[in-house]
Amino acid sequence: MLFSRPLPLFIAALATILAALLPAIATQAAPPPATLPPATLSHADLADLTLAAPVIVRATITGSERIADKASPGLKSGRARLLITAAVEAAIVAPGAIPARLSWLWDAPTDARGKPPKPKGSTIIAWLAMPATDGKTRLISGRAQQSHDPATEARTRTLATEARSATVPVITGVANGFRAEGTVPGESESQFFLTAADGKGLTMVVTTRPGQARRIAVARGDVIDESAMLVKPDTLLRYRLACFLPAQLPAAAGGADPALAGDWRAAIAELGPCGRTTTP
Repeated sequence: MLFSRPLPLFIAALATILAALLPAIATQAAPPPATLPPATLSHADLADLTLAAPVIVRATITGSERIADKASPGLKSGRARLLITAAVEAAIVAPGAIPARLSWLWDAPTDARGKPPKPKGSTIIAWLAMPATDGKTRLISGRAQQSHDPATEARTRTLATEARSATVPVITGVANGFRAEGTVPGESESQFFLTAADGKGLTMVVTTRPGQARRIAVARGDVIDESAMLVKPDTLLRYRLACFLPAQLPAAAGGADPALAGDWRAAIAELGPCGRTTTP
């Protein structure tokens, strides 16, 4: 006899062993979703993308296919061109309905072996041109596909909401300004009349008081008082002031007045650098 026990008992024992092993085998065979490097956008970079993109989505990459380098005109060294397909999870910005599945080309960074990442399964945020009905679209810049994280999505939504509200105009420059001394030594207020793309203009008010932080506020109406909007970090207003105003007050706007020009430089320094790390 080849078996010392009945065949049905042997099969039952084998089935029990396999049932115990299969979950572990399945776990090893199903790697976790791929992850891409975290988003590295400054607030100005994020604003550049968000204001320029007609469509912004959170999506999961469902596939990627490498395009031959010879068939990828304009491809830079250290990059590989991938055809990305993705399933849309949420439209952060869109003028209307968009396809549930999208595709675009992405010039991905390569590793030391010349291999691109395997992004399938990654959740990303993409800043896109308006898709065609078949879902084909394009990234609006080389940095317009970023790994998703809740903070980046929240910042993007805030910028998009501010832009839609039309309360923060596109600032184009400074027309003129004047300075008034206060009643206390070291106290002053300078007002700079800024130009805007909508033609309405606005006033930046710089108030200096001894022992206090300099106050920078912006008013849109004819009445300029304490209700003027304070400039806060990581806002659309701060971005448009810091990134689009000149570092020095032009002579035509009062730059020949040393005190007024000094207040302008102090205000620009208080706003801080634009923070843009790439050309928009």
